[in-house]
Amino acid sequence: MLLNALVLAVVAFGSSAHAAQAAYAQCGGEGFTGGTTCVSGYSCVYSNAYYSQCLPAANTAKSVATSKTSVAPVSTSKAASGGSGGSSGTTYKASFTQYGSGDSFGSGNCNTDTTACGFYTSPGYSAALSQNAFGVGPGAGAGPACGTCWKLTAETDSSGNKLSNAGNSIVVQVTNLCPAQGNPLCSQNGLTGTNQYGANLNFDLCLNSGANTALFGNSGVGLAVGTAVQVSCSEWTGTVVH
Repeated sequence: MLLNALVLAVVAFGSSAHAAQAAYAQCGGEGFTGGTTCVSGYSCVYSNAYYSQCLPAANTAKSVATSKTSVAPVSTSKAASGGSGGSSGTTYKASFTQYGSGDSFGSGNCNTDTTACGFYTSPGYSAALSQNAFGVGPGAGAGPACGTCWKLTAETDSSGNKLSNAGNSIVVQVTNLCPAQGNPLCSQNGLTGTNQYGANLNFDLCLNSGANTALFGNSGVGLAVGTAVQVSCSEWTGTVVH
């Protein structure tokens, strides 16, 4: 009787330890200890060595960033002064993802002048901002957040575990839109709304600008949660290219 109870307990523990991950949740990646299967209708899709995500099985090739882009000729200009993408000085809870050349969505080079803002940075860290703070939706052109600069600080992974480099910060300039439609990470309802990670904002870091490497560092993650605060672009280092 005792042996049977022990076997049942082990089976129950194994089942809970490998429960299917929720829609759009992380389901794999180096150092990830959660479940690697997804709820019905979703498939675990590889993004990079550190991050895989549960995406709709019928639409796993859809990008969570913007449309595919191509390399544009480079010409330098002075940095944009920036608009308003939120309340300057207010600290928001934020999630951080990544897109660009080499991701599993086929996003293409994110450092091009075909971004929603119409410019990119080279050099300089850049990111696409969730639609609630960007100010306009897809196809509407540059939002009021274009050119704003934000200090991003990574604290935990998607499961709430403290990162090995917790507290690491970078400053990015907003060059693109992370659209709400079909992308829960960027579909917050206003600046007080949250996504599945409890974040008011999502910053999709441009791989081609090096922002993801600078923020995630050696933490071994491809999605992090932390804070974001709008700062003066005098704190950002780089060049805006139109």
